[in-house]
Amino acid sequence: MRLLLRLATRYAFSRQNRHRGTSVRISLGLALCLFAIVAVLSFMQALQRNQFEDIRTFESFDLQINLESNDYIAANEAAFLIEGLDSVQHAFVYVDIPVIAQGTDGSTIAGRLRGIDGEGRFLSNLNSYRGFLFQEGQIAVSYSNTRSIDMGETLTLTFLKKGKQATVVPSRKELEVGAIYYTTSYDFDHSTFLCDVETLLALQGDVPLKIGVFTHQDVKEVKAEIMQLGFTNTSTWMEINASLYGAMELEQKMMALMLFLMVLVILVHIRNSSRRLLLAKQTEIAMLRTIGLTKAKVQALFVLQAVVVAVIGSFVGIVLSYAGIAMYPTLSSYVYQSMGVHLELEIRSVELLVLFIVIVAFSLLASFHGTHKILKADIMEMFTHDEVN
Repeated sequence: MRLLLRLATRYAFSRQNRHRGTSVRISLGLALCLFAIVAVLSFMQALQRNQFEDIRTFESFDLQINLESNDYIAANEAAFLIEGLDSVQHAFVYVDIPVIAQGTDGSTIAGRLRGIDGEGRFLSNLNSYRGFLFQEGQIAVSYSNTRSIDMGETLTLTFLKKGKQATVVPSRKELEVGAIYYTTSYDFDHSTFLCDVETLLALQGDVPLKIGVFTHQDVKEVKAEIMQLGFTNTSTWMEINASLYGAMELEQKMMALMLFLMVLVILVHIRNSSRRLLLAKQTEIAMLRTIGLTKAKVQALFVLQAVVVAVIGSFVGIVLSYAGIAMYPTLSSYVYQSMGVHLELEIRSVELLVLFIVIVAFSLLASFHGTHKILKADIMEMFTHDEVN
């Protein structure tokens, strides 16, 4: 077996082998295909993970509890009770209302005003560009809106309020811009104004409050624990963003289908390349049979050769993949400029191992079938014909 492995390696990559270039091209093709699959998979998974993380951090949090009351003190007590659960990291009160903001230059922005007692991931990922966030009676705008709204300006907010005769009536209130913030989520920044909860309740005191929850555990299990405390109007971030989550799941399935097609392309490449390499070695196979090697040993020799080529090509592809992931932070500034996001790429070792095993196994089967077909021919026929069908 050791001798066969040595011969297989020499037949594949020996300098005296006139078909060495074919083996190198096969290995290089495998390496580039494997690298392409890993790169696409890493980027797609990182993009989805980045978007889900923004949703869970800024938009709807891990869980959201809708309260039926606008009692701020009772809402804080409920948040304190929920935060006492071992599975909960942070629980905090917040509320959103739709507003139209008008700057001093007359420009308007339709969005929402969020009053929040920010804690946990939300507060740690909220960056203050200028001023101090959550000052009573003041409002914070995002850096993306500073073209029309600047620090220290008076911002006029228009919102709907319950009326005495009509169900709702438009109301206006002026607030000073006391801070400018920015986050990693452009959609959140572009449409959200921030203030503390008491400032928002002073504008619209009859709006029901909500509680946001952060957790590192399974959100469905945490939801069941919270509902046992009596908070039946509890929703996970997946339920709140059901349409987006469903679209993302569909995207994952389509991505898996595309990657499966890429794997099929690799397997077809392996099959055709193995056949081409074996046909190139046809005369050598006949010579080995002439000097007395049995069909089984000849077959084992060329099957091992194909496996060596596949293993080396796959190994080079794995090295290229890890090298690309390692170099990404250095090149991320250029990627950030073109994509607008900062991604943290990673390779799932289990998926890479499965792909490696599939490539090597298919290469083994393709070479086994090819040599079996060639060895059925007569030795003299191998010498006299360029290709045995």
